[in-house]
Amino acid sequence: MFIVAHNGARIWGGAERATVLLLAGLQARGHRVLLFCNTPLVARRAGEHGIAAEILPLGGDAALHHAVRMARRLRALRPDVFLVGTFRKLFLASLAAHGARVPRVVARVGLETDTPRSAKYRLALARWVDAVVVNASRIQAPFAAAKGGATVIHNGVPAPPLADPGALRRALGIAPGAPVVGTVARLARQKRLDRLFAAVALLPPETHCVVAGSGGWEARLRAAAEELGIAARVHLLGHRDDTGAVLDALDVFVTASDTEGLSNAMLEALASGIPVVSTPVSGADDALEPLADGRRPGVVTGWEPAELAAAIRPLLDDPGLRARMGEAARERARERFSFDGMLARWECVLGGEQP
Repeated sequence: MFIVAHNGARIWGGAERATVLLLAGLQARGHRVLLFCNTPLVARRAGEHGIAAEILPLGGDAALHHAVRMARRLRALRPDVFLVGTFRKLFLASLAAHGARVPRVVARVGLETDTPRSAKYRLALARWVDAVVVNASRIQAPFAAAKGGATVIHNGVPAPPLADPGALRRALGIAPGAPVVGTVARLARQKRLDRLFAAVALLPPETHCVVAGSGGWEARLRAAAEELGIAARVHLLGHRDDTGAVLDALDVFVTASDTEGLSNAMLEALASGIPVVSTPVSGADDALEPLADGRRPGVVTGWEPAELAAAIRPLLDDPGLRARMGEAARERARERFSFDGMLARWECVLGGEQP
């Protein structure tokens, strides 16, 4: 198949990375892929993963000339399928594909807040979109009326490579036995890292917090750590490509977000054998529900810092529990979030078959 995808974000976040990793996997399976994107940043990061990218922006819904330009480009390329990777661009992107007579249009939805809440989305879904794919069970329901349902394809991730176990702890000056919690996330409001910091302040005073990611909330987060009296134990690393090294430094991975889809960083933690504690965002239930034998790969808790701290504390206090939960995490990643399994299901949907 020749697959053209569009991503309309101006940032490089989890959704953008998931789209590029999907395209890279499909390309490795022999498909031809191309990414349309709005910014040089996304194009550059796609190129780092070996994905050909063109900057072909889509603006707001009034920018019909952008849809006309995209339709012209799609007509010249003649792809077999067009994958819309940013829900807010669904109206113009699917209109462009319809105008270019692309044989199949598939929408990928990765956030619980991305719903067909207005007439423009319902129109696009009814007339110009052939299939909808969501990455978590809880996101399915809103598409029942608008599209007759959606197919769940969980994100798939391999365990990130690790070159030198313990290297990051040593570099940060964290003692080998000190408890460490943390996450990999953009420094953005919705990730609620201030909530994570407030939970850390309730944990034993030797607990460190490691955060890998960049974003506009860095100054606020540093100020929050100072106010809580934990600045010396909070390590904001900035953007890191060595995710395996970051996860290796953690005893517990924490998702403190207000909203998520199915977090790739959470899945990479599971694949690396790191227990996860998460707020009840979409995708958390799919990832952290008990295995068939009752073992748990993680804990879904409430929104309050005290609830996060109460879920984290037993894991820090009990290395045996942590090890058992870590093994269950690896098993969950293997059974439900394998990269090859994800690709096989996507090939079916993109080709017009049932996965």
